[in-house]
Amino acid sequence: MFKKRYLYIITMFVFLFLGSLLHFSDVNAGKKKIFVCYYCKDCECNFEADKFGKCVCGEPLLPSDRRPAETSKYVCGCGDECDCGSKSDKEGNCVCDKPMKEAEG
Repeated sequence: MFKKRYLYIITMFVFLFLGSLLHFSDVNAGKKKIFVCYYCKDCECNFEADKFGKCVCGEPLLPSDRRPAETSKYVCGCGDECDCGSKSDKEGNCVCDKPMKEAEG
């Protein structure tokens, strides 16, 4: 009798554990990971990119869970062949180490 009870309890824990893994893996599935500059408090560059690299102020970017900015003054000037997604409110180089251009619109 005790063996059946322990087997039932262990089975329930396994199902709860697997269910929580499946649930929490879907929570972050729709989020886009971005990299941002946290060092630019004085220069207010507001730099972000889709890839790891350096900010316009030269400091390394850090991963962030926040949403990407809707608007920025400057964007990556590489064109369609680039997918770094660099944006900034301050002029400089993007993650690709090429000059950024003024954003349209």
